Amino acid sequence: MADLTNKIASAGGIEDHCKILKEYSIKDQAHKLGIRLMEESSDKSSTDLMETIQKGLDQMQNKGSLRNSKKIAEVMALELHDRKNRKGGLIGVSSGMRDFDNFIGGIYTGVHVLAARPAMGKTAFAVSVAINAVDEIPVVFWSGEMTADKIFLRVESNLSGIPTERLRINEIHRSEDQDLQRAHLLIDRMNFTVDDTPNLNMNQLRVKAMSWKSKLGRFLLVMDYLGLMDDGGDEYKGVTSNSKRIHQLANELDLPILLLHQLNRSVESRDNKIPQLSDLRASGGIEQDADTVSFLYRPHYYKLERDPISGLETDASKAWIIVKKNREGKTGEVCARFEGHRSRYSDL
Repeated sequence: MADLTNKIASAGGIEDHCKILKEYSIKDQAHKLGIRLMEESSDKSSTDLMETIQKGLDQMQNKGSLRNSKKIAEVMALELHDRKNRKGGLIGVSSGMRDFDNFIGGIYTGVHVLAARPAMGKTAFAVSVAINAVDEIPVVFWSGEMTADKIFLRVESNLSGIPTERLRINEIHRSEDQDLQRAHLLIDRMNFTVDDTPNLNMNQLRVKAMSWKSKLGRFLLVMDYLGLMDDGGDEYKGVTSNSKRIHQLANELDLPILLLHQLNRSVESRDNKIPQLSDLRASGGIEQDADTVSFLYRPHYYKLERDPISGLETDASKAWIIVKKNREGKTGEVCARFEGHRSRYSDL
């Protein structure tokens, strides 16, 4: 009995042995997946094979992504260390809009939903955040609505101040040449990736995100927008599932994610047109999954004479960012400057 006891690993090495066993298990799954693909390659379509690969990768990733429990003292030490490196009171990447940052603490690891009705400037807001954030962190911008050249056009307009409609037809005034050259130099130096894969599904997003993380390290993911992802033919179930899995992806890969979404038509039925959380299209799960939920609201667009929030006369250049959910802080309204023809949101 004593001899047998001596052969058993000490308790102190159990965690290391578990890691080794987990590593062998993942390699074994990869080997089996390879054999399965070889057996099925002659009979299945390329689409079916890709689905098999993605499901296999999901299983391996899930097996390897279980986190070890931590003592609260260890969590405290890490948190206090991180606090020393935070600038300007932010826990995340700056959006470039000071008042908005003060509300939510910047775009930190998790999912930050920005929702609005059409014509409120969702893409302009996303482009503005991406441009400001790229000074701190690499940015990946996925658009299911616009091709890469149209995203470039909006970035170019934001930086140069030249309206998109004139950039598109190359109608540049001589006085604007330097501004345009400066914009192009800035874009050339940016660590800014654009992906315009249409009807993106969650398996594809997961594979892409893992690849981007490997190449870029930690990055900001901007998604324009949730409703344009593949929903499997059922909008409600698809949006609910995608929202939940995006939240899981953010935590698993330590990613800050700005997720754009469309509001339903209920907004239009109200006299003041102010959005509510119940207006989030297709799913109540979005509110539950998100770390923050904010709305864009432009009273002037609805031809209202008086701004229902400020009580002042409406102004085409002013918009509200309404923070309706904030896990780490307060909610409320932030007034911002909107320049739609330049794809720009900024501080007043």
